Amino acid sequence: MTDSMNNYQDSSYTRSLLELEMLAALLAEDSIYPWDGSTAETEAYFIAAEQEFGASWQVEEMSARSHSFLNQLDRLWQAATPANAITSLQAKLRAQFADRIPQNWLDAIAQHARQAITTQETLAGQLVECVQQLLPNCGAEDLQVLARPYAYAMRSGSDEMPKMLGNITPEKWATLSEVQQAKVSLAIARYALEQLQADEEV
Repeated sequence: MTDSMNNYQDSSYTRSLLELEMLAALLAEDSIYPWDGSTAETEAYFIAAEQEFGASWQVEEMSARSHSFLNQLDRLWQAATPANAITSLQAKLRAQFADRIPQNWLDAIAQHARQAITTQETLAGQLVECVQQLLPNCGAEDLQVLARPYAYAMRSGSDEMPKMLGNITPEKWATLSEVQQAKVSLAIARYALEQLQADEEV
C-alpha cells in the first residue's frame, strides 16, 4: 500500500514538474523559432537546443520514454478510430434502412462490419462474419452459400437494395423467415462494407 502511494505521489510530482516546465517553455520569450532552415542562425539555434536537451536527458531514459509515449499514442489512436468509424457507419445505415429494418439489427451489422473489414477473409467470409451472430440458427456454411451472390455477382450491393427490401418494415421484420432475414442482412452487410471501404479511401 505504501509503495503504491509513493508511486502515485512520484507520478503526481513528475507530472506537476513537467506541466510547470511546459508552461515555462510556452511563456518564455527569449527565443524565436527559426523557420528558414538555410540560415546560420538556424544552425546555431538547433545546436544550442540539442546541447540543452542532451544535458538534461540520458539516451536510455529518452529512448524508454519515447517508446512508452508512442505506444500510448498507438493505443489512443486505435481506441478512437474504430469507435468513430462504427458511429459513422451506424448513422449511415440508420439513415438508409431504419424505416425498414430494426435499429438494433443495423447497429449490430455495423459493429461486425468494422471488425470483419480488418480480417483477411474473402468478401463472402466478411459478409458471413457481419451477420452470423444475428442469425444463430443459420449455419456458417448456409450463410456462405447465401453470401455468394452478394460477394461475387453484384458489383454494387446498393443497386439491388430497393428490390431486396421490397415492402419490409420493422414490424414485418419478425415475420420474415430466417432465410429472408439472412438475405436482407447480407445485402445490408455488403452495403456497410462498401461504406467502410469508401471511408478508408478518403
